[in-house]
Amino acid sequence: MRHRLVLMIGGTETLEYFSLQLQKAFEDLGYNTFLFDQRYEEESAAALSEFAVGYDTILLTFNFDGIHYETSLFDVEGNFFWNKRKIPCVNIAVDHPFYFPELFEIHPDIFYEVSIDRFHDKYIKKYYPDLMRGPFLPLGGTTLFPDGDFLPTSERPIDVVFTGNYTPPEVFNPAIERLGEEYADFYTGILEDLIENPDMPDDEVMTKHILREIPTATDKDTHTAISNMIFIDTYIRCYYRGKIIRTLLDNGIKVHCVGNGWERLRCKSPENLTYTTDLLSEDCLKYISQSKISLNIMPWFKDGAHDRVFNSMLNGAICITDHSIYLDEIIKPGKQAIFYNINYIEMLPMIIKHSLDNIPRLEKMQKEAFEYAMTNHTWSARAKSLHSNLLKFL
Repeated sequence: MRHRLVLMIGGTETLEYFSLQLQKAFEDLGYNTFLFDQRYEEESAAALSEFAVGYDTILLTFNFDGIHYETSLFDVEGNFFWNKRKIPCVNIAVDHPFYFPELFEIHPDIFYEVSIDRFHDKYIKKYYPDLMRGPFLPLGGTTLFPDGDFLPTSERPIDVVFTGNYTPPEVFNPAIERLGEEYADFYTGILEDLIENPDMPDDEVMTKHILREIPTATDKDTHTAISNMIFIDTYIRCYYRGKIIRTLLDNGIKVHCVGNGWERLRCKSPENLTYTTDLLSEDCLKYISQSKISLNIMPWFKDGAHDRVFNSMLNGAICITDHSIYLDEIIKPGKQAIFYNINYIEMLPMIIKHSLDNIPRLEKMQKEAFEYAMTNHTWSARAKSLHSNLLKFL
């Protein structure tokens, strides 16, 4: 019998793209798949009712799509579709779990959480000890060149690309100052600590400051407080994106950013910055495939990976990335990627200039990185890992 898998589309474009990659991979593994389009809930719910068979169907979703506020999945008596059909729901949170406190509380009856970072899994284990947790599963990458026929480094027109959005620090001032001066000082202290100690998970730094202020705070107290400070995670991501890109520009390195907000970056050498806005996931891959170097700035995943790392390898760009515990475990420096230290950002321009001065070395890395990622870090590889775990849910 071919097992049945439900995936969600029609929400966040990036998550839809991930789901479509998994659909192809699971179909190759012999699954029947169904795409629930959130833009057309009623029609999708009706078709889902015909597709989903109890005890042989699984929902695999990202960021709780399909298992929170979709009214079409509740009957008139308030019964949840997944519960009525006894369908396991497997959720992959691509952001830190503290973004979803209320959703972890209202999950379906048969629910499994899959973490993309091992510190995220540690957080879930601490604050949701009764929750069933799936395997650690880093994000996967996608190639536009399954045969490896991408441009060699020497023919790529873009020196350095970064794919991701930017928000200036001052945009966060209302959130920092919303509760008055005392709270603003508290939040600022956390941010300063993270800037001084960028290797630390942000929830651990938040917890340290909460307990410093309120030594008697319980786990429930700290959990509630952390969930009200998620703007700190976004702030620190953008702080480092701005600092790193500014450092490159002001040291004469031309960077093309693919994402929104880069016109708001203040720097001494704006002539070295170009940017493209409002593009989709596949467009980002196309820019990577035209770039010699694809810069990764980890979004505070201190024991995981970002799909930028594997997308770079899979599309022929040399990934230059900061460290994480997981990346240090799996990547051979100088063979599959090049590392920089986020504590010494001033060294990054030299690392990039030295790399661009040695194109033959980069072209050798191109091939090794591609072969490594194609074997280990595609969404197809992630589907195989999930498949071996999903079967026990049926």
